[in-house]
Amino acid sequence: MLLDTPEWAARHFYFWHSNPTRERAKSFFDKAHVRPQVKQAWEVVQNPDSTPGQKAKAWKTINRLKTGSSAAMQGGIEAQTCCDAILLEAADPAEAIAKQVASYRDYKPREWDNGEDAARHHKYIEELPAVIEHALAGLREAMARENRILGEIELLDMLPGLALPHNTRPDYNRRGDLKTKWSSPDKRAKSGFKAAAIPKSLTGMYDMKNVFQAAGFWALNGRQPPFLVYASASNYQIFTPENCDELKDDFLADVVEEIKVQHRCTENLLQAAETKEQLLGMVAPDFKNIIWNEPPGYLAEAKRVWGLA
Repeated sequence: MLLDTPEWAARHFYFWHSNPTRERAKSFFDKAHVRPQVKQAWEVVQNPDSTPGQKAKAWKTINRLKTGSSAAMQGGIEAQTCCDAILLEAADPAEAIAKQVASYRDYKPREWDNGEDAARHHKYIEELPAVIEHALAGLREAMARENRILGEIELLDMLPGLALPHNTRPDYNRRGDLKTKWSSPDKRAKSGFKAAAIPKSLTGMYDMKNVFQAAGFWALNGRQPPFLVYASASNYQIFTPENCDELKDDFLADVVEEIKVQHRCTENLLQAAETKEQLLGMVAPDFKNIIWNEPPGYLAEAKRVWGLA
């Protein structure tokens, strides 16, 4: 769809809504404060007329405000990339998995968490082949009746009553998503890690976030029944409307209404704030929330903005 963004949203570099979180401050900080600075810095770096001093300053901004990945996040990306190669491009499974493990070895762990991410990365290299195999089994089963398998696409459209569109990206067939689960550090375990547990339902706080994501698919794809495939190194679980109340139409319709309430609140704040400073002053960050688990430079900038440095 063509975007005709209202001025009150464009002035904050806020062009569409995404899956709402409890931490609206993080979303505003990313969109209104970080991304414009990083975008401008990249323009300086790529401009052949920029002086060495200007480029050095721009690189400093880019490095200071870069967001962090994690061994688990990168593992999920590697797993989906491998599944795409096998399911969408008919790649040889053994070759594709070996290639993805090699790619994952190149991941650079975080350097600011006392080595925890590095330990996770070392462990997840071992787990990745089995996670991919279970992901493939779950995805094939979930889409067994489909005529063809489609990969990730962007859905961008309006939800009734809102001024800005909702944006979401289902991994498969416009309605499904893959979620990978990884073991976690546990000093009581002989290996130092506790095996990942796949949820039996989607009622938990973290899994409900995935239900909200699926509701976004459902609202924008003509209400096609969603599916979620959870995969770990030991097994997989498929959630569909047939085995999960949280993915049934009535429940999803209620979730979409909740999403609209959150988005409407966001739009009201965007309209009320004339400046970035006013916008960020209308929300309070919770730096204990896991969503703020970012590199030191990024976190220091956020605390400075809210006067907590």
